[in-house]
Amino acid sequence: MPLVKEIEALSRLRAEGILSEAEFTAAKQAILDEVPEAEQPARRSARRDALVLLLACLLPPALASAIVFALGIPAMLSLTLGITILAAILIARFRESEG
Repeated sequence: MPLVKEIEALSRLRAEGILSEAEFTAAKQAILDEVPEAEQPARRSARRDALVLLLACLLPPALASAIVFALGIPAMLSLTLGITILAAILIARFRESEG
């Protein structure tokens, strides 16, 4: 029986007066104790993932802008190219996260 249904059944028994409040609480706690604890992701891993994401989003536009600027294209156009590439990367990442 799924966890929610078990607790709902206990709640009905308590509402009908078959279980006392103490019995209900003890039974509910016993059910919840059977649920395994979810592992928390390592903090270092989250920071590393954020850094990788930041580099993946910012490095390509910065490199493209620098290369285009080095080829003699005016700075404003190079910056516009970089921002456009950044926007495309962010839109693609957002669409991936939506599924």
